[in-house]
Amino acid sequence: MTIQPPPPKPRRRGRPLTVLIIALIVLVCLVVAADRIGERVAEDQVGARLQERIGTAERPKVEVAEVPFLTQLVAQRFGRVNLSAEQIPVTGASASGTLDRLDLALDDVRIGDRQLTAGTVNGTAFADYASLSSLGGAEIRYVPEGRVTIDFTAPVGGQTVSGTLTGRPVIESGRLSLIEPQLKVGGVDLPQTLVDVLLSSLLRSFTLPQLPFDLALTAVTARESGLEFGLAGRDISIAR
Repeated sequence: MTIQPPPPKPRRRGRPLTVLIIALIVLVCLVVAADRIGERVAEDQVGARLQERIGTAERPKVEVAEVPFLTQLVAQRFGRVNLSAEQIPVTGASASGTLDRLDLALDDVRIGDRQLTAGTVNGTAFADYASLSSLGGAEIRYVPEGRVTIDFTAPVGGQTVSGTLTGRPVIESGRLSLIEPQLKVGGVDLPQTLVDVLLSSLLRSFTLPQLPFDLALTAVTARESGLEFGLAGRDISIAR
């Protein structure tokens, strides 16, 4: 009786597939790492340019909100970039001062001609009352229920009059105004009809600072520690 040798074992075909999968995973990890590194470098570079432009002591924080970064860089267009900065120098009517904080969302950000241009910008800025008083040329302070009081000295009827304006702050045509205003001169409340006539001219004694990037004021909210402003703009050059 002849003994037949056992048949040869079939070759394993799983190993090449495993190697391919591992190689693909490594490649994806490298691409993701390169994307993140490129994003971080770009954010730091833009932050440095912004710091030079707006003059902050600390570098503003820049964040590319959408991924992947590299494809947006190739297209030279980013969906959204978030920007935040603190202690931003600004100039007012009678003095220089600072905004405590600036937070902006930049949409449709385009790269070209060595500058960044945002199609639309929305955000907020915050300044405490001490800074606003210095910048505006008149003392402003918080009173309950979201209202503020502004001390003023202004010419009325050929005489210089001092008093206080109290009301809820709003933005009208890009300027600060007050609703439900109350006006006191010498501690005496003036009639509402006279308040309505004098309000606009008296508020000229208090001016808001020039905003970074020539953004427009859209809203204002009185907080206990300061005023929070809503900001907006279109086709704004952010960094050169």
